[in-house]
Amino acid sequence: MLLAMLLVAGGVAVSISLLSHELKSFHGSLFKTPAAGSVYSGPATTSPPRHRGHRPAAAQRTRSPATTTAGGQPGHSRGLLSGFGAVLVAGIEILAGLALMVLVVVILVAHRMRRRRRREYQLYELHLSAHDEAKPQDLEDMIEAIANIVRVFPAERVRCGQPYVALELICGDGDQGVEWSLNIRCEPRSARALDSAIASAYPDVRVGRRHSDTPTPRAGTLPVPGYVMRFRKERSFVYSLIADSDELASPPLEQIARAQIELGQPSIVRFQLTPTPSYFEELARRRYRRHENKLVRQERWGLREGGLWSTFNRAEMRAAERTQNRSLFWLEAVVAAGSLQACKTVAAAMQSRRGENRLHRRWMIVREGLYRLRFPRGLGPLVPSPSLRSLVSAAEAAHLLALPTARMKGVPVRRMTLPRIPASPDAMRGSRTRRSDSDPDWRINVAREQLTTAKR
Repeated sequence: MLLAMLLVAGGVAVSISLLSHELKSFHGSLFKTPAAGSVYSGPATTSPPRHRGHRPAAAQRTRSPATTTAGGQPGHSRGLLSGFGAVLVAGIEILAGLALMVLVVVILVAHRMRRRRRREYQLYELHLSAHDEAKPQDLEDMIEAIANIVRVFPAERVRCGQPYVALELICGDGDQGVEWSLNIRCEPRSARALDSAIASAYPDVRVGRRHSDTPTPRAGTLPVPGYVMRFRKERSFVYSLIADSDELASPPLEQIARAQIELGQPSIVRFQLTPTPSYFEELARRRYRRHENKLVRQERWGLREGGLWSTFNRAEMRAAERTQNRSLFWLEAVVAAGSLQACKTVAAAMQSRRGENRLHRRWMIVREGLYRLRFPRGLGPLVPSPSLRSLVSAAEAAHLLALPTARMKGVPVRRMTLPRIPASPDAMRGSRTRRSDSDPDWRINVAREQLTTAKR
């Protein structure tokens, strides 16, 4: 498709060049009147004088039918007809090329929308551990690994679109009353890879499984919520959501979980991350440099601004520097509940953590019903925000999506108490033991070997 579009664009460019050339010749042949009684009405040429009675060889030729009318009278000139024909052909080529380009774009958009509707996502429960606390750099590495797992190649992105990964905080009725759970929504083919990426920061956390079995999605589907609230950054994406004092603070998900439990109603909070193309990182660096140069100009041109000498500006630029050279995501933060007041209560906990930037509510006057219907399947906006305020870096996503620690009290969440201990390659496996008729005490011998291995 890309090769076809390049060929069409080249053909249109050549047609426009030929069109401009033929328009000039058409203009010249239109305003230059031929001599009376002459057959050829092209550009006037000078010829050396000839003797009387000498007839040129060109005049002895038969008159061309293209220069005469049906009645035998001299018609339009050959130059005029050829110029008009070239203009007509060039115009048809340009229209055909533009129509072909529009057709390719329409087919491509229709194919992407179809794949977007039919792409399969599953919801996997995240089994937390009672032992893990990840380091800040490990969290950023985990988010970078998740971005590389979910991001597709450019050709597939143009043809089929970019899938996403979402972290969902679900508070609802469980077997023993109200229960809170942490879940990941992703494609089934990425479940095991995401489990490995999360285990790099949280070794005892498992995705959709409790032991060494295969990740299994949760049964059922989410209902259509009564109210939906969406959030994005209030200021430009250059300003970070991370504050300097957040390193020693609890993860933001803990406060959101407590708000959901204290509410006493079913509610869902979703953080949907869609990786951007790699060239967006260069865009972020250019915006960062532009903002920095603006501060320098304000400092040197005698304006009433502190520039980079200002403590406030230095703090903002230092926080923005932490988000550079990281993978970027389109962030879609959504709160869903049965009533508007419940959404506001949970959203207050989400907006409480802020740095140089904060999450701001997006007003949906017309599209609220559309996003309520899209919510169970997790379909985000078809076109990302043109203001780029929905962009977050991997450092901001790591700060925002750090898993709750074991010190979170008052939230009924299931945790894995059995740590993940890898078995030694020398350990005896159950499939390796075979009963032998020649050894009647084979069970005793197997138990003795396992005990010896455990002591080693």
